[in-house]
This record gives sequence, C-alpha cells and structure tokens, in this order.
Amino acid sequence: MVVKNLKLTLKRAISDVEVTRLYPEVLMDLPSAERGLHILDIRTCIGCGACARICPNNCVELVPYNRGNPLKNKKLKYPQIDYGRCMFCGLCVDECPPSCLTMGKAFEITGWERDQVIYGPDKIAVGKYTDQELAELAVEAKKAEEEKKKKAAAAKAKKAKEAKAKAAKEGDGDSGEKAAENKAE
Repeated sequence: MVVKNLKLTLKRAISDVEVTRLYPEVLMDLPSAERGLHILDIRTCIGCGACARICPNNCVELVPYNRGNPLKNKKLKYPQIDYGRCMFCGLCVDECPPSCLTMGKAFEITGWERDQVIYGPDKIAVGKYTDQELAELAVEAKKAEEEKKKKAAAAKAKKAKEAKAKAAKEGDGDSGEKAAENKAE
C-alpha cells in the first residue's frame, strides 16, 4: 500500500500537470459573469439612489462628489461602497436604471483599517471629467437653470394673465345679466 502511494506521488511530481495554482504570480482566467469590484460610469450616473435602497447589507451610500455631470446629477451625489460589508450579490447593479454601476473582474481588496475597504466615487469611477470639461458643464448647467427660471416666470405670468382675463370676463358677464334684469323690470 505504501509503495502504491509513493508511486502515485512520484508520478505526479514528475508530470507537467499542475495541481496547485501559483496565485499571486499567475492569475487564473475569470468567467465573464465574475462579480468583482464595482465600476461606476460617472458620466451616466443620475444619482437616483436605487443602488443604495436595494442593498440588503446597507453597504452602498450616496456621498457628494464634485467631479460628475451637474446636468444629469443635480445633487452631485454618487455611490460609495463599503466592501467590508458587501456580499457581491449584484442587486445594486441590476437595479441601476441607467446601468452606470457594473461589476468588474478585479477582486483584490486589502487594508489594515476599516476605512481602507470603503471605496468612494473617486476609487470606483471611470470616465472622469477633466477640469476644462467640468467648467464647461458648470456654465451649461447655469444656462439651463436660468432658462428654467425664465420659463417658470413666463408660465406664471401667462397663468396670471389668463386668471385676470377670466375674472374680467366673469365681471362683464355679471354686469350684462344685471342690465338684462333691470330692463325686464
């Protein structure tokens, strides 16, 4: 029995078949459906908070981040993920309306302190805006806000004008009826 086991051990030692993986030096090929670290497309995120609401472990939280698009995300709040609590279920990715939150294939998370495994938008975001693009977006957002205010003021003025015309018409109608009543008497 001992000789049989020894033969098997020597046979495997001499053959080129790998029994163990050389992990840090050689990474294995991951499947396409691998759920690794999250990737946030900052250009399409609308800051709706659906990812934070659906998370069963409450590890997703919306935090302010000023490098996003003020036209799409008015509050400029983006997801921050606590990987110390995350179970990589993928519900946040499934719930995201614009599909800006995805899961990549990176899986190595290390840290000596709890704060080191909390990844904010600055760590998980891709497609970040340059300073020049941010300045252009800010100007565009201000113009859009001014246009919105002008439209609201115009709508309010139009509504007031219609109400005034309606009141005047009702007032004229009342006086016409009174005149008809006076003639009838």
